[in-house]
Amino acid sequence: MRTIYIRKDYGNFTRRILLDMAYLVSNKKIRLPKTYFEDGLYLPYFKNGGKETENYFLSKDKIISEDQNHFYFKFPFKPEQVEDAAV
Repeated sequence: MRTIYIRKDYGNFTRRILLDMAYLVSNKKIRLPKTYFEDGLYLPYFKNGGKETENYFLSKDKIISEDQNHFYFKFPFKPEQVEDAAV
């Protein structure tokens, strides 16, 4: 299982948030703690067979459910489509 990060850009700095991979694999949803949510979070993914990169922004209108501590988002693509994090 590879790691997938949600990102947020701050000028020349990029914040990365590690996804809960166990939850993602078993439920096909992104589970994000409410304390980590802010405007501008995105998940870069490949489209058109890996030729183009696009960002999937996690916004309030994409929240499919929530509980006391987490927001849940749809994960609309395969994990292989998600861009690896550059170190």
